Amino acid sequence: MGKASRNKLERMGRTVSVTHEPEEPQNWPHGHVGVELTDPDEDECIEVTIHGVRHYLHSTTARELSNMLVTKIDEWNGTAEKAGFHGV
Repeated sequence: MGKASRNKLERMGRTVSVTHEPEEPQNWPHGHVGVELTDPDEDECIEVTIHGVRHYLHSTTARELSNMLVTKIDEWNGTAEKAGFHGV
């Protein structure tokens, strides 16, 4: 299955949101991100909040997100270290 472009999603009536880091840290890290287990009556079991936007995920989706983030952070660390900076 192909990926839908942003414009196609917008034409279909789906809202696409973009967030960026705030200019100044706000209660780091809790003001930026949060992860909780959902209530038993929710279909999804993980709640992820990023910059005030709540996302409800199945555990398999949350695991894949975690795996993808670790991969990209490792990639970023390699780039940063080559430039003489510390990784995270």
